[in-house]
Formats: sequence, structure tokens, C-alpha cells
Amino acid sequence: MKTIPLRDFQREGIKALGVTPSIEPWLLAGREQEFVLLPVSPENRSAVMDLAEGLAAVMALRQDQARSVAVGLNQLDVKEIDEEIRDARKALRRRKHSA
Repeated sequence: MKTIPLRDFQREGIKALGVTPSIEPWLLAGREQEFVLLPVSPENRSAVMDLAEGLAAVMALRQDQARSVAVGLNQLDVKEIDEEIRDARKALRRRKHSA
């Protein structure tokens, strides 16, 4: 995987990637964030997008799991979980009736 400073890519665009066509992904490295740039052909666009969406879902799930552990939700027992669900459903019903 080739790494390119994000600033170079912003300044030079596609020229920063070089002239040799490649199917190898690039890592655009910034100060705060990094991005993966993956060449996509019309034939594999759908498959690549499905893969990216699945990966994004897994990453979001992992973030949610980490947040739940950080606030102690992983320590709830089944009875407490059921109470939380019941309270959330009641709140939804109240909002629907008041709207």
C-alpha cells in the first residue's frame, strides 16, 4: 500500500498518485485522519461499495460496543435490559401521542 500525504493529494489531485495505473490501494495520511483510496472500475464498483458499506457497519458497531463498555452498559443483567427497553418504548408511545 502506497502512502501519500493528504496535503499533496489535495494540492495535486490525481497527479499525486503517479502515472502508473495500479489496483493497489493508497493511504492518504493526514494529521487528524487517514483515508484509504481504492481504484474502482465500472465492473467492480458495486462489489467494492458493498464491501465498504459492510466495513463501515462493522466499524460503527465496534464504536458502539466500546462506548457501551465505557459507560458500563455491558454490566447490565437481562432484567435491567428489559426495563430499559420497556422505558424506551413507553417514551416512544408518549411522543407519538403528543405529536
